[in-house]
Amino acid sequence: MCEQDPALRGIGHVKAALNDKRGRIMDAAIKVFAERGFHTATVAEIARAAGVADGTIYLYFKGKDDLLLRLFDEKMTELLAEARNELARERTAPARLSRFIQLHLALVERNPELAAVLIVELRQSAQFLKAADRAKLAAYVDLIAEVVRDGQERGELSDGISPATVKRAVFGALDELALGWLLSGRRSSLKKTASEVSEWLVRGLLPAGQQLDRHRGRQLPRQSVRRDRGRGGAACPRCQHAL
Repeated sequence: MCEQDPALRGIGHVKAALNDKRGRIMDAAIKVFAERGFHTATVAEIARAAGVADGTIYLYFKGKDDLLLRLFDEKMTELLAEARNELARERTAPARLSRFIQLHLALVERNPELAAVLIVELRQSAQFLKAADRAKLAAYVDLIAEVVRDGQERGELSDGISPATVKRAVFGALDELALGWLLSGRRSSLKKTASEVSEWLVRGLLPAGQQLDRHRGRQLPRQSVRRDRGRGGAACPRCQHAL
């Protein structure tokens, strides 16, 4: 077996060290931005939290705004990939839409500091407000429209509302719920909220006469939905809960 050239091995170690240092700066920025706020936070505070010299920050980023934008770009790339992977696991449009809603709020609850940066602090950056810097966010929100469009073509969702309207309404609701949760001190369970919201939002998009299987986020065949005479409404045949 040929031994690796010592020079190449040395370059590999340098690259690993640089990537590690950049990653530490990004992680520190998330923590500092979330705790101090974007405008109040300083490069010196980020450097101190990352364990590097102030000037080291400028070897990787142009400044505080650039650091925030690069952070957003990389994290949104990760979120997009995760969302697409999770949605691909579901077989129907209602199930995919329900999964998106639950995934989005789960990500907020799992990473509250990152969520605070992406949802609250990012809006304080003048550079981010430029349309060119928001392409990744638009791609993420467009996943909702893609699911709705596909569901309408397959007859799984009502075609009485445009996918563009649905994506704005759904994402707007999720954004407000996440913002409220962050600002209220994270007292409630977003998992419970996600389950409730996904059920009634998806239910409202189903074609007339179809019901939602609350267990799987998909439509029930019409013949499997019976009338619950005791309650006077439709019932899920699996759990007998009124629909």
